Amino acid sequence: MATSRSKNRRLTDLVRLLNLLPYFEAHPGRSMMEAATDLGLPPSQVQEDLSRLFCCGPGTFPDELVDLDAELRSVTVINNQGMDSPLRLTHTEASALLLALETLEQVPGLVKRSAVLSAAEKIRQTMGKETHGIFDSTSLGNDLAPEPNLEIIRESMSTRTQIEFDYYNRNRDEMSHRVVSASRIFTHGGETYLTAWEESSESHRTFRVSAMSSILATNLRATPRLERATFDDSDPFNFSATSEFAKLELSAEALWMADTIPLKIEKANSEGWYEGTLPLVSREWVIQFVLSNLDRVRVIAPHDLAQAVQDRAKLALSVYDPKRVTSSK
Repeated sequence: MATSRSKNRRLTDLVRLLNLLPYFEAHPGRSMMEAATDLGLPPSQVQEDLSRLFCCGPGTFPDELVDLDAELRSVTVINNQGMDSPLRLTHTEASALLLALETLEQVPGLVKRSAVLSAAEKIRQTMGKETHGIFDSTSLGNDLAPEPNLEIIRESMSTRTQIEFDYYNRNRDEMSHRVVSASRIFTHGGETYLTAWEESSESHRTFRVSAMSSILATNLRATPRLERATFDDSDPFNFSATSEFAKLELSAEALWMADTIPLKIEKANSEGWYEGTLPLVSREWVIQFVLSNLDRVRVIAPHDLAQAVQDRAKLALSVYDPKRVTSSK
């Protein structure tokens, strides 16, 4: 087992080293920091790999070894010894990459669609019959129309300019005008979201793209503050950082809701209802959620939240039958 892991590690190292030369051939003068970002490697790893490449070549004489002008701010390949082409993808690698590209094709505006289609087509042509088992949506003629909001957001990230838009907050049932610097686009639960730095609040905010309207690019330089934009794909809304929680009770028929919201079911009580905790990120959202499911969801704590739900329910009932609400007091 240890020998197998050692062989795999050596193979991974070799592939990484051999891919560096074609990269710097295609991007002459690019810095080690830029290469590290593009290749998803630590800068120290890029520097170490370039040092190792100096000792590579078909012979032992100087003109038979790889020659590089490698500095932190700029790397230039002088003699690549014929290793100027990327390694051929394995069947597994090509299949995985095509599946990822196919996913990107189905999210209009998230990336430049023409680039995704071009990359997928080149892989299919290169690999031939080996990729015939990978579904190709373009063969069905399903050319998705670009999503205007996402196109503008993506362009602003490319040009590093701010955007402005009107945003509908369904929790408060209100519109607000926002000016932000886009930091990240991600999808969750079938919805597309934008994480952006907002100067007025001095923090990163997350916006549902479908709730954005009248979006425009500005001439203001973007300040996305990427160093502060931490992201965990298993917790994209950072619920784990919430210090306050609501305790809810769900009927057995409503347990499926725990799969759609960050609700942690803890136990069943004597009445056959299930108790769970929910991060209290937005009180207004919890109130609306419970009011929409009063026959199967109840608030247990905190007390003021449970009281707010009760008061809002009475207010709604008063619209239909004022006498009923008065008599219940």
